[in-house]
Amino acid sequence: MSDTRFVTIVDDDEAVRDSVRLLLDSSGIATRDYPSADAFLQAEPADMSCLLLDLHMPGTGGLLLRGRGLTLPIIVIGGRRDGALDAQVWAAGATAILSKPFDDSALLEMVRQALAAA
Repeated sequence: MSDTRFVTIVDDDEAVRDSVRLLLDSSGIATRDYPSADAFLQAEPADMSCLLLDLHMPGTGGLLLRGRGLTLPIIVIGGRRDGALDAQVWAAGATAILSKPFDDSALLEMVRQALAAA
C-alpha cells in the first residue's frame, strides 16, 4: 500500500486543471484530475487526501459532491461568488473558498494546510 497522498482536482476548465496540476506537482504534491464531477464520481478515487473543486460545472455541480459522503478537506474554487453562494458553500462543508483567478501561493498554502489536517 502506498503512502502517497493525492490532491484531486475537479474542474471543467482544462487550462485551470493543467495549471493547478503543474503548480502542485512542481511543489512535490501528487495530483489526479477530472474534467467533471460526474467523471470524478465514476472513478471513485480512494487514495485522495484533499479535493480542489470547481463550484460551477456542467452536470453534477460542485455543491452536490459534498452530499456524497466525502469527509476529506475540500477547497472550492469559483469564478462567480457572492455572499449567499459562499454561505451555501460553507454549509456544504467546504474547508476553504478561493476566487478565480487565484494567487498560486495562496492556493498552495491552502492545500498544504488541508493536507496537514487530513
